[in-house]
Amino acid sequence: MNRQTGPGSARRATLRRIGSACAALLGLAALRPAGARDTLRVGGTGSGVGGMRLVAAAFLRQAGAAPVDVLPAFGSAGGIGALVDGRLDIAVTNRPPNAAESARARFKVQEYARTPFVIAVHRDTGVEALTSAQFAALYAQGAAAYPNGQRARPVLRLPEEIDSRLVVALVPEAGPAHESAQARKGMLHAATDAEAAELVVRVPGAFAASTLAQIETARLPFVALVIDGRVPSTAALASGQYPHFKPLYIVTRADAAARTASFVDFVMSEPGQAVLAAHGHLPRRAFRP
Repeated sequence: MNRQTGPGSARRATLRRIGSACAALLGLAALRPAGARDTLRVGGTGSGVGGMRLVAAAFLRQAGAAPVDVLPAFGSAGGIGALVDGRLDIAVTNRPPNAAESARARFKVQEYARTPFVIAVHRDTGVEALTSAQFAALYAQGAAAYPNGQRARPVLRLPEEIDSRLVVALVPEAGPAHESAQARKGMLHAATDAEAAELVVRVPGAFAASTLAQIETARLPFVALVIDGRVPSTAALASGQYPHFKPLYIVTRADAAARTASFVDFVMSEPGQAVLAAHGHLPRRAFRP
């Protein structure tokens, strides 16, 4: 089913889907056998969980490492909420906890990597590069099309979400058209990174905000668009030639158990950071001031 909505119903539908994802997580955790309670549970944003699975595999090769279960992506808000409720040990997010979330629990938050923010299209679309003007035109009312004539279908996120802000920062010329698209009925809307990726896979011509980390770790059949000749890569992000990125945070409760701290330490270690660096992440040591 295509998630096509108007502006008011889009917000309600998005919040419902976030709530449904959290409920599914809670149900999954409640069904865990008692013997599995020592397993570390990790979840959150689609931009981060793929990298966490790779790091967890490396972590588990260590003697005495606690088992790690990286759950399917259900968003930053879902991850933080599940952490507060005790259903996760670690949340992987694109943002620190907000004021409302911080009022419910004390957290420890560390930015562990950055990943280039990109516009993703399915490789079958046959488009790899656009100008700013061409990209802005994809949000136009009516049957917008790529330069090769295929219909373009924007996948929108809520206006206040980081993805919406980053789209406009990436292509300022698209700002007015992007804002107008948010107010139109019949648009595709996604609540999370994972849901946006699902729509790009299923809907011909769909394009969405994504990250290099999500594309590479999930092995998605996507092309990260080159806009105005700017190639999104970790090397370009490190050099400052491509300044558009999503931060990735690892969030735990302030009173997290030692086994949780052990995994977090591995994520921040050279071996853990090397795993991430090989899959679309810019490691901490390469951050620009």
